Amino acid sequence: MKKQGRHFVILLAVLAVLAAGYFCLRQYNNRQQEIEANQIDGEVLVDIAEEEILSFSYVYEGETYAFEKIEVTAEVVESEENGEEAETAESLTETKWVSAEDPSLNLTQSRLETMAGKLANVIAQDTITDVTDLSQYGLEEPANVLHWETAENSYTYYVGEYNSFGSVYYVCEPDSDTVYTVASSQVSGFSYSLEDLIEEEEASASEESEESQTAGTEEPEATETSAE
Repeated sequence: MKKQGRHFVILLAVLAVLAAGYFCLRQYNNRQQEIEANQIDGEVLVDIAEEEILSFSYVYEGETYAFEKIEVTAEVVESEENGEEAETAESLTETKWVSAEDPSLNLTQSRLETMAGKLANVIAQDTITDVTDLSQYGLEEPANVLHWETAENSYTYYVGEYNSFGSVYYVCEPDSDTVYTVASSQVSGFSYSLEDLIEEEEASASEESEESQTAGTEEPEATETSAE
């Protein structure tokens, strides 16, 4: 009888531990969702307007890709109702992202704007200070290096390992012993090569041009002729 009572107490203790663990995990996940939705405050690492970002770069598959924002002026000619051109024209100025390596390429602006938008507001969920071994967070050899600039400031963060338990990445600034955890949505998505960002029509035209050049350089097949 005493043995059964002891087993019952142990079972209750195990259930209490499981219930406490479930409660803590649920609270943690709720906190994470609130932070990602910016409903509660974490430590603000970066808080700027997206429009202020003039350039940014990231590392993907060992290659660094850099982009710059430029102004493009287009002249719009107003037409009369009968279809005839008006005498005056209006100049419109807009901004667009271009490759720092090759500004002539026509890039998918929506993807670049999304990446730039992630860099405007970076919030740390947790802070780990006095870190002596960055390798335990994947920051000794970071998987990505995010760098961006405004007219007044520049920012650089190393991106380390992914923690699946909290859905966070470890990040730190260069030459710093402070490590932060940030929501995965804030530092993921920088996974495009330059070719991935070229507009499809331009990419297709480039491929066709390469194929035609290859065909033009092929040597004609030799034909045998018989002597009469």
